[in-house]
Formats: sequence, C-alpha cells, structure tokens
Amino acid sequence: MAMNRNFNIKLNRRSFIGRSALGSMALGGLSQTLNHLGLMDAAAEEVTLSDYKALVCIFLRGGCDMNNFLIPRDTNPQANRYTNNRGVVAIPNGSASADGDNTIPLTAHTGDPFGFHPSLNKMATMFNNGELSMLANCGNLSEVVTRANYETAILPVQLFSHSDQVTQWMAGSQPDKPFASGWGGRIAQNFGSDGNDFNPQGKSSMLITVSGTSDFLSSPGGSVPQYAVSDNGAISVAGYGDNYQNAVTADNKYRNNNNGKRLEAFEDVMFHKHKHILEEGYNTVVRRARANEAIIGEALTTATATGVDFDTLFPDTDLGRELKMVAQLIAGRECLGNSRQIFFVDQGGFDTHQDINADLPALLTQLDDAIGAFNQAMKQLAANDSDFDYNDVVGFQASDFNRTWTPNGSNFASSGTDHAWGTNAFLFGGAVNGGRIFGKIPELRIGGDDDVPSGSRGRWIPTTAVEQYSAVLAKWLGVPPADMDTIFPNLSRFTDPFDISPSGPNLDLIDFLA
Repeated sequence: MAMNRNFNIKLNRRSFIGRSALGSMALGGLSQTLNHLGLMDAAAEEVTLSDYKALVCIFLRGGCDMNNFLIPRDTNPQANRYTNNRGVVAIPNGSASADGDNTIPLTAHTGDPFGFHPSLNKMATMFNNGELSMLANCGNLSEVVTRANYETAILPVQLFSHSDQVTQWMAGSQPDKPFASGWGGRIAQNFGSDGNDFNPQGKSSMLITVSGTSDFLSSPGGSVPQYAVSDNGAISVAGYGDNYQNAVTADNKYRNNNNGKRLEAFEDVMFHKHKHILEEGYNTVVRRARANEAIIGEALTTATATGVDFDTLFPDTDLGRELKMVAQLIAGRECLGNSRQIFFVDQGGFDTHQDINADLPALLTQLDDAIGAFNQAMKQLAANDSDFDYNDVVGFQASDFNRTWTPNGSNFASSGTDHAWGTNAFLFGGAVNGGRIFGKIPELRIGGDDDVPSGSRGRWIPTTAVEQYSAVLAKWLGVPPADMDTIFPNLSRFTDPFDISPSGPNLDLIDFLA
C-alpha cells in the first residue's frame, strides 16, 4: 500500500538511506511513513552550501539582572558604587578590592577592569580568548532618550512591562507602534520566501525555533513560515506512537488497526486538493510540516556522521538541549539547504524579584554550561567538517530588560531586583570582535546621567537601541545597506551603527571579513 506522493523535496539519498538512525528517532519507523509520503523517492540530490552563515538568538526570559553579569572591579572607578549600592544582591564578598572580589577578571578588556559573575567561568574564558564580547546598555527605544528629555521624549509603550518589552525587542522596529512582525522574520522575507540569492536550494524554512513560536521569527503576513522543532527533533503527528510504529508495519504498510486506518485517512486528506482556500491552506501547512519532519530527521543523521559527540558536550538542561538541537541542525545544514539560517532558543526564570542570591547563580551556571558547550561544538564541527568554519555562526543574547541597580530589600535570603530598562548583552563566535565591551557603559549611580528620573532605583536609559544592535547582526548575515531601513524602519532615528570612527556609537561588534 505504499504511496507515490511527491513533495518535490530533495534530500541526500546516500546519507538518508545509508545510515541507521534519524537523530534521536529510529530510521525504520519514520522512514516507513516517509515512504508513504513519497519523500524517500524524492531524495535525489546533494546540496553543497557555500558562504554559510547562521544567527542564533538566545533569549533570557524574565529580565536577566545583567548588573550582576558584567561587574566593575578592582580599580574601576565604579567598583565602589557596585559594592555599596547593590547592597545584599552584590556578589558575596564582592568588595571592590582585588583581595575580596569573587568576580572573574576579564583580562582581555583593556579599559577599566570588569569581571563576570563567578558562575560564568566558561564564558569568561571565551571572552578572554577573543570568542565573546559584551554590548553595554542596550534596550528598546522609540527615539534617542536622555535624562534631560525623558519627560518629553517618545518612550516605548508600557516601558517596564515584560510582555510589551519582549514583543518590542523582537519587533526591532518602532516600539511606539503596534506589533506587526519580528526583525528576524523581516530578514528572511528580505531574502525571499521561496528561492533567493542566499537560499536558492533551500528545502526548509530559514527560520527555526526550538522554543515554540516566536514573535522574533514572525514574518510580514507569514510570508516565511517559522518551523518549530523540539529539543529531540521534528515534532511528529501526535497519536500514532513513537516513530509511527503503531500505525505502520515493518514493510511500509498501514496497520489494520485504528491507528493505521487513521493515518491512512489523514494522509489521503493531506494530499487531497481542496477548492476552498482555507482548507487548501491548512493542507499546505500540514504537508510542509511533514516534509520538514523528514528533512530535520535527515539533518540529525548527518550531524551524527560528523563525529562531534553532541550528547557528551551538552548539559542535560532545557537550554542545553535546545542549543544541542541547534548545533546538530547546523552540522546537518546541507540537508536544510539554506545558506542563511536564523535559530531561536530561550531560557526562562530570570524574573528575580526575590531569592536572587539563590536563583541567579544557578541560572547563570546553566547558561554558562550551555553556551560553553555550543561554542565547543562549533569548534569541533569546524575541525571535523572541511566545509564549515568557526566564523560561520554568531550567537547573540537578549532579554526583556535589565533590573534595578538597588535591591528591593535588605534580607540576603529573600531580596531581589525589579524591572528596569537598559541592559547588557553578550555575543559570541569566530566572527565576533571578541574580548571587548562595546556601546557605552552607563554611569552606575542613582540620579546619575543615565538614570531614569524620579526615584527609579537605577533604571539605566539605553544608549544603544535594539535596532542598532540588530542592524549590525543583519549586515553580517548579508542584508544589504539599501534594505536596512525596510527591516529596521526606526534605524534612522539613531546614530549610524556602522560608523566605527571614534565619534561613532562603538558598535564594531563583527569582523565582516572573517
């Protein structure tokens, strides 16, 4: 009862058939279903990619306290402010002196001394090895805001609201306007939804999330669908048992049971052409999802063949598993067929209104382990795969916002910090100009030049807009200068992010020639 239905999907037949597993799923069960879909017969051509580039967004949900991520230390003029004003949420024993400071020194940085939180050992090593950098005081802005014009300036809507600020960051455009699309999705649309200059042989979406549907990957009008995978691989049709073994036999026939009959009926409907536009639209989405299921499985098989031991490298945490999946899909990129790719993962738990001294170290340890593992995986992949370069992938981080400079209590065990604004962010990879702190470090002082007026408890006014940060990443991915204003319509309200002169915004984040 095998069926001959062709999606016009071109997979690597040699690697598809020649290996015994599809990522974490057994080849037998899934290949049976793929045979019903006609995808095995369509697997005919290898895709060789050149000039591959991937952006990986790591979003820290809840508003990570980045004041305790990047910390002034030793002779830094702001070190005493950290020790004295952060109160009970300052790093334990975190005096400004070299004797008592537990922060990890950033020795590659040549300016005033800074350190990382003591839970960030791997990331500190990456910074000092020139593989990671920091961007200081970035955030959502509708226009340039200073302490002097704060009362009259156009501010982002619902400035200190989680949901609003997350959406506005992901929009990357005019945060004083209703959400329409994400800047990652607009980049993909700019490259084209079907065939384009960068992804002419693309067989899967350019936009892949391992954390559920993301506004960041939302394209205008859904022109470029985002594809969601789990941290175990493609999300299969539910209700048929693992790898469809309850619905298909070993010889590729539907089982004579309820599951088999349901799957047969489902696939008949899926391939039926409907006259009604909504019915046909739904079928198109389902067919695309089943095609992506095959492609993702093939990519995971290809990743295994690279010899990179992903299972050993990555920690068994939520973020670790998500970044492991991204690393595997990058390793199997030829199966996806895209020369440009954008991935999205996230880590929750950073809304630390209380218990920050217990919760933040554990959260940052998980982050550190996952980022360190991903970085090592990219290095190993570059060593094992002659078609891949460590410079091909840039990871970058964002969060809702920063948290207040002063804590909301005096009890070490229960206190936390509250919603703020301008925050720090990290980015990493071979193409990153590593070991540096970009942007403008704010004056870490209540009532200082960078503090929101009227008793804010230290809510820094961003000196770098999300659009400026994002535009640099977009340029590295390949967005031409002429299209920047289309993707970031708010960009012209700010200093040119590509001005690397001494008077510019200090956003030389990427080595575009790497």
